[in-house]
Amino acid sequence: MIFVLTGPVHSGKTTLLETAVHEFRKSKVKIDGFLSKAIREGQEVIGYDLFDLREGSSVPLLRRTGERAWQRVGSYFFLPSGLDEAERIILRSKDADLSVMDEIGPLELSGKGFWPALKQVLFPPQTVYLIVVRDKIFEDFLNILGKSQTSVFDVRDEETLFRLTEEIREIVQSR
Repeated sequence: MIFVLTGPVHSGKTTLLETAVHEFRKSKVKIDGFLSKAIREGQEVIGYDLFDLREGSSVPLLRRTGERAWQRVGSYFFLPSGLDEAERIILRSKDADLSVMDEIGPLELSGKGFWPALKQVLFPPQTVYLIVVRDKIFEDFLNILGKSQTSVFDVRDEETLFRLTEEIREIVQSR
């Protein structure tokens, strides 16, 4: 089963995920995966770090400066070590009750970024996944998933946190 959390850029998707992860842990749900946490200098976002939900550690993932050969999305460069860590987390997370992936973007839709690892675990889904996808690419992502069973939540809906945590708990506990 794949749960998709969607919404615009900087709309609170990661913040909602942090709260949901806390709720799942209180319910003894075995969680793995990662969050993409903004790194700021003053008010400016200068990059994102990959926060490992199992190990509680972070590594740099995206930065505004990088090398020519690095994968790039918009004004950000993916650090190869961050991508390697994301792949490691994605591949190991198939053993969890719930695997969280924050977030899938345009690079993954083109087969790059996290996609090479994701396609190994999503077809068919090997566990319950909670994947963040920006609203602008949401439909394209659903087309890639094809016939996979999905449930979609929009961060702008006030009931999302409650409905999301309840549905996932129900699925995980029934396994």
